[in-house]
Amino acid sequence: EDEIEQTEEELAKKKSTLSSIEAKIKEISGSNYSLSQKINLINAEITKLKNNIDNTEASLNAKIKEIEEKQLLLEKKKNSIDELSTDLYIQSRNKVSSFFLTRSGWENFVEGLFVRTRTISMLKDEVEKINGEFVTLAESKENLESQKAELETQKSDLDKSYKLLADEKAKLQKELNAQYSTKGAVSASIAELNAQLSSMQKTLIALRTGGTVVNPDSIPSGNDLGSLKYFNSNAPSGYFGVFSFGAYTHRNGMSQWGAKARAEGGQSYIQILNAYYPGKLITTGQVNIGGTVQNIMTNIKTTTYGTLNFEDDYLLRLNEVPDYWAPSKTGNPTLYNKILQVFMAQAISARTYAVNYTANGVNKICTTESCQVVGTTKKTGAWAEAVAATRGMILTDSSKRVFSAQYAAVHGGWGNNVLWDTTDRSGTGDWMAKAWESISGVSWFYKAWYRTGYTSGTTVNSESCYRTPWLSQAEMADIINCYMLWKKIDLKGTPDISKIYPIKDSCHASGAYTHSQVKGFINNPVTSITSVITSSSNGTTNSVTFTTNRGVMVLNGTDFKYMYNLRAPGYLRIQQNGFVHINVQMK
Repeated sequence: EDEIEQTEEELAKKKSTLSSIEAKIKEISGSNYSLSQKINLINAEITKLKNNIDNTEASLNAKIKEIEEKQLLLEKKKNSIDELSTDLYIQSRNKVSSFFLTRSGWENFVEGLFVRTRTISMLKDEVEKINGEFVTLAESKENLESQKAELETQKSDLDKSYKLLADEKAKLQKELNAQYSTKGAVSASIAELNAQLSSMQKTLIALRTGGTVVNPDSIPSGNDLGSLKYFNSNAPSGYFGVFSFGAYTHRNGMSQWGAKARAEGGQSYIQILNAYYPGKLITTGQVNIGGTVQNIMTNIKTTTYGTLNFEDDYLLRLNEVPDYWAPSKTGNPTLYNKILQVFMAQAISARTYAVNYTANGVNKICTTESCQVVGTTKKTGAWAEAVAATRGMILTDSSKRVFSAQYAAVHGGWGNNVLWDTTDRSGTGDWMAKAWESISGVSWFYKAWYRTGYTSGTTVNSESCYRTPWLSQAEMADIINCYMLWKKIDLKGTPDISKIYPIKDSCHASGAYTHSQVKGFINNPVTSITSVITSSSNGTTNSVTFTTNRGVMVLNGTDFKYMYNLRAPGYLRIQQNGFVHINVQMK
């Protein structure tokens, strides 16, 4: 409750921060013209002025070219005048005799003089005209150069203004981006806080009713249809998953997957055995049978393979832990040595079980899961090394008496003699994250069982009776209604209890009551479910509470398991023997 109050306070602060950020964003973004628009307008003005400058420069260059052409023409005219003047002077000196001697000479002389004089006069007029134009063009050039310089200054000023605005825009955009980023972070934080608040509120409700709280992040994900991950991702809304803690187990002695996680965490085979068989001692070579201390048997009698040498044949054939756990000894020696500790613990517990079961060689032992799984060939590698390293070692009490050193793959975080199989040996808080089996990553730790055997799968087929491992509203309501028939609760007829078994599907024949028939025997049957709370303590499910259309329905854990295993469709089942430790989740 304190955490909820603190979260609500933090949520209020985050929402206030978000309001401030949104106001700042509005302030930065709000104006008649945005900075981008202003910069675009200035860009347009700069482009217009640049075009004017370019046009003026073109005109100026044309004028300058015209001036240069006039200058060339003027030089030519001056040269022509000089040539004519020189020629007139020479002719006036050389032809003076002709002027006095003949009439024709006089006429020619006067005519030539007149022509040359007239030409000079015309050339002078043209020169004066060109000179006048030259002055005008020179003044124009000077004005144009001045105008060009002024325009360049204006352009430079506009470029500076543009840069200032661009810099200002970049600064504001950076601030705006920062505000948006902060807003996103705060919004995400608010969403996370809301989710935490919702989770804590649900947790509070569950705790007040003794309910089981499951953190999905604490459960090995797996790819099986029976995994929580698959249920959360694929089950329709309103459907139910019935998840078991642990696999097929009696919860006695060692958890093999828990032992694996302990070894990977650095524990030795002695520490592992002490954890799962508290109070037991390692004894080598001898055993107390019926008050008589004997040497451990040399041979063992089996139901399948006859008599085998105990150490050098029988134990080497055991298939009780997967060989693939051990990596290459040369490839990863560190992990190999850690896994060797699991195998050594398994070899000692298996040897102890066999000695106890056969009374040290007197009785036969079966070679299946009912006793110990014995293969046809001897193993090598890590398992053979573990058997050799623990040769003759068994677990006994202080008087060398053996016991049934049972073990199983996955207990579900709780052992009968171990109690909580967690890192802190408690079931408080998020105990699933602390369970050694959960740490190992084995998907059997928390799973909805729906296939004929141990196998996992991601498709529906004959192994799963062609169905997924979750139940619909109608199917779960039917289980509650069948429970009411079984317990004779609010009946209006006389049902045949023997017809409570799975209705006809690909795995079951006809003959069972249908959903409608079951409802017909009950006054106000269950037709809809709005919530479910599973209450467990110390590895035992005490009750499963459903909120339904007819009110709250409470089934104790044992009764729910019985009715579920009797009525659930397909191969859905709670496979636990002698106990029930489950969680029913509604999507």
